[in-house]
Amino acid sequence: MENIALTLENVTGKGLGFKLKDISAKFENGYIYAIIGKNGAGKTTLFNYILAQRKRYTGSIKMSGYELERNHAKAMEIIGFVSEDNVFFENRTGKQNADILGLVYDDFDVELFNECMKKMNVSTATTLWRMSRGERMKFQLAFAIAHHSRLYLLDEATASLDVDNETMIQESLSQLIKNKTVMIIAHRMRTVADADKIVVLKNGKVAESGKPSELMERAGIYAGMVNTQLTAANWSL
Repeated sequence: MENIALTLENVTGKGLGFKLKDISAKFENGYIYAIIGKNGAGKTTLFNYILAQRKRYTGSIKMSGYELERNHAKAMEIIGFVSEDNVFFENRTGKQNADILGLVYDDFDVELFNECMKKMNVSTATTLWRMSRGERMKFQLAFAIAHHSRLYLLDEATASLDVDNETMIQESLSQLIKNKTVMIIAHRMRTVADADKIVVLKNGKVAESGKPSELMERAGIYAGMVNTQLTAANWSL
């Protein structure tokens, strides 16, 4: 049996606005995938297709072999979505948010949530509006882990963080998420430096995919993005 967490088969968007175009890809269990590309390439659109309750594309998206559109509620129980755009109860503490929102999930593990927060040095007694951006991302990650997510979607989760906080998030990922599938949308190349595989989108299509070392050897889009950011970093020193 294939060790596949997510499969896209000939996925093409419907309706007006930006759409993905005939994307087919497989995402294996236990790997970290970086989804990269310039603004408007289709990165967030891909996540929207996966998370949407109503199917907005032709083709199919399958999770662990079953169609997402027919099993949306079941899929949402095992997908952990981390984004600055997520909405929580700002005037409630991390613990109160977990107590309330955890009721949505049959197997939400409060003890595991508390353990993750402790490992990431974030107090469960702090209200969300008092948390720093880094602490809020750690809270979301702990929440996703506590409802036993098998697929993690991180949409620019560290985009507004400084290097130290971004590093802490990445370390938390490597320590707390094992044998799970992680898909990360990012613009900064250092964010995706430890990814197992890279998927480059361009104009709604997959332009390149492979291991970082392989794509650097091809000297294509990914290599160009890395070199551009390295050059910019050197100029700023």
